[in-house]
Amino acid sequence: MTWFLYLVSIIWVVIGSILILHTEKVRDVLSGIMEEANFRLWGGFVLAFGILLGIASFWSGVVWFLFLLSVTIAGMGAYGLFGKEAKVKSLVENWIKVSDAGYRLWGLIFVITSVALLAWI
Repeated sequence: MTWFLYLVSIIWVVIGSILILHTEKVRDVLSGIMEEANFRLWGGFVLAFGILLGIASFWSGVVWFLFLLSVTIAGMGAYGLFGKEAKVKSLVENWIKVSDAGYRLWGLIFVITSVALLAWI
């Protein structure tokens, strides 16, 4: 399962870099995707990703951090999958309306977390 951790960390570096460098484009793309999104499908995907990350966390150097992160991600996916669609949609719309500094902060969090994950594998 270390291959999954390497894959996740590389994807998170890419996502973080894009969030930092191309904030306006990311906002436009996310707005377009979320207008037509099936939140149940995305929630199921995020839930499965959280479960896989939780399983893979036992192959890392810092199990507790990745396991807590995976529980959080799986919880967000479960909310997207089982929550009321109106509430999920309003939550996603609020996340999309975050300022440019907020997007860049999340990009920085992604990059730092992924580099730490690469160091812990």
